Parts: sequence; structure tokens; C-alpha cells
Amino acid sequence: QLSGAGIVLIGWLPLMGMRYLAMGIVLTLLLALYGCGSGARISEGMTKDGRAYRGAADAKLVIYEYSDFECPFCGKVQPTVEEVLHAYPNDVQLQFRNNPLDIHPQAYGAALAGVCAEEQGRFWPMHDKMFASQSALYESDLKKYASELGLDPQNFSQCLGSAEADARVKSDLAEGASIVRGTPTFKIGQSAVVGSQPFSKFKSVIDSELAGAG
Repeated sequence: QLSGAGIVLIGWLPLMGMRYLAMGIVLTLLLALYGCGSGARISEGMTKDGRAYRGAADAKLVIYEYSDFECPFCGKVQPTVEEVLHAYPNDVQLQFRNNPLDIHPQAYGAALAGVCAEEQGRFWPMHDKMFASQSALYESDLKKYASELGLDPQNFSQCLGSAEADARVKSDLAEGASIVRGTPTFKIGQSAVVGSQPFSKFKSVIDSELAGAG
């Protein structure tokens, strides 16, 4: 037979359950609205000249990443780049520039794939897919990724062999010729970060550039 205290405790259980359920619902809504730490969504958009960007639309500082989709160091630094964008959501914008190296046989084709995905508004999903699949960047792989990401397959295939896509990659290479000494190279204001550097290195350079710009 239950004591009076036991009866009271049982009576409270449904109320306690409802309370925790309500707290769970509120927490879920807050996470959906504001994100949770590094899991928060990074803003994306297109510049007026048709280049995809991640980060702030009206950034105080633009980071240009000169990179190669087949370069292992370029792939290794991607989580750090994401950390940078989370750390400076209102101050920094990232733009990608193609710098495929001759020593990486599939890099130029991957750069073309990035350009063609950008034409269909899907640069960043293709960017992420190629960096996650650096050992599988043959043309058949690129077309498979395009299909998985919902790109128009005929337009994508035509774009890969187009003079326009080739000109975009060559333009990026020319732009980086006086800047790049290795991949990846990040042009940050008047400074540069070369290689797969830790977050602390990026933070030091970004903070210095923001202080100078402010």
C-alpha cells in the first residue's frame, strides 16, 4: 500500500512529463531558429558578377581562397575554413578561386565542374562533394555528382566542354598568378595565409585586417 507521499509523487509525474515536453519543444524551436554552435547554417549567395560566396553579404573583409579540388592540403583545411565562417558570420565573406595544379591530373576537370555547377546555382554543394571525394574526380564521377545534386545533366555536360567554363578557370589562374605560392592560398585583405593552417593563424590575420579596416 502506497503512503501519502507516494501518491503525491505519482500525481506529479504527468505534470513533470508535460513540463519537460514543453521545455524540449522550446529548445527545438530555438535550435531551428538560431542554430547550435558550429552546426549553425552558413549564409550563401551570389555576387553581382556571378560568383558564389559563403558568409556575410555585406562583409567588412573578403577572403579569396585559391584552391585545387585534388590537393590534399586544400581538402584538409576545409573544416578550418568552416570554423572561420562560423566565428565571423557578420564580418567575413569567402569566395573561391580555381587554381588547379598540373601535378593533379583531375584538378582542371574538377575546376570546370565547379564553374558549371555555379552556373546552375549549385557551386557550394558541388564544392563540398568534390572535396569529400578527392580520389574520385574523373569526368564520370563529376557527372554522377551533378545528377545527385539535381543539376540539369545535359547543360552540365555541355558546360564542361565549353569555352566559357575554360575561360573562367584560366581567368582565376591568371588572377592568382602573382599571389599563389602554393595551394591553398587565402588572400585576406592585404595579407595571405598559405597552406592548411590552424584556426589560430586565420584568426590572427583576420583580427588584424578587421582592426585596420575599422
